[in-house]
This record gives sequence, structure tokens and C-alpha cells, in this order.
Amino acid sequence: MYKEYRPDRPLAPLVECGWARSGSATRPLRVMPDGCVDLFLSSHGDVMIAGPATTFYDLRPDKECLFAGLRLRPGTAAAVVGHPVNDFTDRQVPVDSVFGVRARLMAEKVFAATTPSECVAALQNMLTGYLADAEPLIDTAVTRAIAMLQRCPDRPVSGLAAAVDISERQLRRRFTSAVGYGPKRLGRIVRFQRLLDLIHAHGDRVRWAELAIEANYADQAHMINECLVLAGMSPTALPGGVSVSSNTTSSATS
Repeated sequence: MYKEYRPDRPLAPLVECGWARSGSATRPLRVMPDGCVDLFLSSHGDVMIAGPATTFYDLRPDKECLFAGLRLRPGTAAAVVGHPVNDFTDRQVPVDSVFGVRARLMAEKVFAATTPSECVAALQNMLTGYLADAEPLIDTAVTRAIAMLQRCPDRPVSGLAAAVDISERQLRRRFTSAVGYGPKRLGRIVRFQRLLDLIHAHGDRVRWAELAIEANYADQAHMINECLVLAGMSPTALPGGVSVSSNTTSSATS
């Protein structure tokens, strides 16, 4: 079971949501890229930071699976952790290797939590405590560029740079530091996440050629290729995707 939680008001500019996934898992859990960084409690009781993913990866199954975390908004993680995000792109690292020993001590209350909601609340308290003596400095030029990509994933880098009044070279460098990779890749991931939302919205009424255009792909072949790269599966195998030939849904999860 997957559930999202609204972040505490002081954390809302930095945290998109809290989340928890619980239940018994017999198959690997497929995680798909979303442009975010997560602070999370693993099913094995470790507090970790999951860097931004450039493509999918699988988490091994667990009989008593519990994952709970905070999803940091794209472009804010570098300000929160005090490190360039590209230092841990496609990596999962223990929280104390990024936040220091003090974070490990604060994590003790996270370990004591027994329910998903308690885990999320404890993670929020931990992050609030860590930030009490810090003032995260968010790169507003990058977050403005991210907002533009979220509206128009195919917007050229030159147009983004001009809109935020910095050079292309500066934008690429600052974007990589704040997001973990460049604007082009984030645009691809934003478009893919839009496709997932549209699949869920359309339910069993999916018309793939029309959906490809609605999600901003050049055509259906372009959509299929991007799904294979970013999700490791065809669009019909995505969560909620329906195969026209078999009319069955995939058991994969994101």
C-alpha cells in the first residue's frame, strides 16, 4: 500500500510530500525517475538519501516491506544537504555520510517509529532539527527554469537560460549541481512522469497514439523508446497501462 502525506508547513518550500509504502513484497520494486531526491527509511532500518535517478532501478523484495520518506522538491536538495546533488546521482547513501554524525543521532527517533505515519513525522522532525541551525540557499534561477520545464518539457536550454537571465553554460553547471543532471534529461523525466499521470487518468480508455501526443512525445515510437530507457518496459506494461491485445494490467509498481 502506498500513501502520501502533506509536509509540515515550514518544510513545504523544500519537501514535495511525505510518503510510505508498506506490505509484503514478493517481487522487486521498480523505482522510476522523477527528478527528486528522497530522504527515506529503508525496510532494513537505515536512514538513507536516494539521489536523483537518471533511469529506473529495482529494490529487492522484503517479506515485511516498509519504506517511508520525504520527497525533496527538484532543485532544492543541494540547499538542504549542503552538497552538489550530482555527487550522489544514481546513488543511495547513508544520511550521516551527507548530514554528518549529528544526523545519525537525530535519526534514533526515526528508528523508534512503528507505523508509516510515525516514520514520516519522525523524518520531518529530523529534517527540521537539522535545518534549525542552517539557512538553505536555493538557486532560484534553477528553480524558475525547472518550473518552465514542468510546463513545457521540450523547451530549449537556450530559451531557459535567456528566460532566467544567465548564460547556457552557467545554467547547465548550476542545474547539474542543484538537480543532479542537466535540463534536457530533467525535461525527459518530466514528460515521462506526465505520461504516467495521463495513463492513470485515462484508465482502461487509453489510446496510445493520442496519449503520446498529449504527453508531448513526437509520436508513439518516441514514447515507446523513452519508456524502455527510463522505465525498462513498454508503455502497456507501466502501472495502469493496458495492453490492447490482452487487456491486462501490469503488476509493476513505481
